[in-house]
Amino acid sequence: MFHKEEIDPIAGHVLGNAEGWLLDWLTAAQLPRFNSKGTLRVVREVGLGAWLSGFPPDLLAPARERACRQRDQLRDQGVEPLILGRTGYPHLLAQLPDAPWVLFAKGNVEALSKRRPLGVVGTRKASSVGHGAVAALFDGMEGEEWTMVSGMADGIDAAAHRMALDREVTTVACLAHGLHAVHPRSNRYLGERVVDEGGCWVSEYRWGTPPSKYTFPARNRIIAGLVEAVVVVESGDPGGSLITARLAQDYNRRVFALSPTWCAEAMRGNARLIREQVAELLHAPEDLPRAMGWKTKSQAVSMEGATKPSASLDEAVISRLDPYQAQPFEVLVEKLEADPKAVRKTLLEAELAGWVRCWPGDRFTRTVR
Repeated sequence: MFHKEEIDPIAGHVLGNAEGWLLDWLTAAQLPRFNSKGTLRVVREVGLGAWLSGFPPDLLAPARERACRQRDQLRDQGVEPLILGRTGYPHLLAQLPDAPWVLFAKGNVEALSKRRPLGVVGTRKASSVGHGAVAALFDGMEGEEWTMVSGMADGIDAAAHRMALDREVTTVACLAHGLHAVHPRSNRYLGERVVDEGGCWVSEYRWGTPPSKYTFPARNRIIAGLVEAVVVVESGDPGGSLITARLAQDYNRRVFALSPTWCAEAMRGNARLIREQVAELLHAPEDLPRAMGWKTKSQAVSMEGATKPSASLDEAVISRLDPYQAQPFEVLVEKLEADPKAVRKTLLEAELAGWVRCWPGDRFTRTVR
């Protein structure tokens, strides 16, 4: 009855019959304790089919029947299940240690494999400054080929989806519930536009699963996992966008926060992310393509109006660093033709003074001031 002979992708092996494995997964999802950490650990070790075979027939039969109905619903509604380890599953998401075993997608699934996926997130209580910042961000990306990923929530998310559609930028909506509906209901028409105009919806939740206080933080990791970088447009403190930003940092994605207005309560989250070095300061939206290496436009680095570094700092080192594209230590030494020990000492002093930021891999950027 169950596919014991197949090797689960969740165990890191090749899967033979994807449809059979999906039916087993839908069956397992109907059973008690399937989503507990202990159970998932056992399933990873023995395989899904073997785990199911340990249940009595009187419990399995109705679960299997419900799973078959759900599978048919997915087909009827045009929802495509993407299985971890198989073709079609987003490659960036597959890198996550907690990637969902199944990702449900509705619409143009190819949108998940398009170039330059970028997460754009922010508060549900967006201010006029936040809405203007979304427009400025898209202005800064004008002429670039990219994909916008967000969460279809009210406020900044909805504004970003709407702006993407109006500017014919491919957009992906990550939902915190099953793909049977759009939450909040006020965004139903916007959600339909996403699918109708070449984008897609994605969710790790089965058809009919309602949103809850637990599904939204879990959804945020999908946003962070699907993209190369996350931009926090406007966020309070605390705020859901801060969760997305920290998850993105954990997943080794770049995180940017738009320059906060120091007197704006609605952007305290932006300031915190920058202060705690979770996010890089995005001084102006048009700097984003260059920061990501998508646009190689030679720009003179101006330091006018900034306080001069102390006399102990070598201005040559500071001037060689870019605010957005990190340079390896060896490359910097080669450009300066200087003693590595002297350069290292200067970088350390500059970092302590707030002029330089060190990144993993012994790479450095100049702080934007």
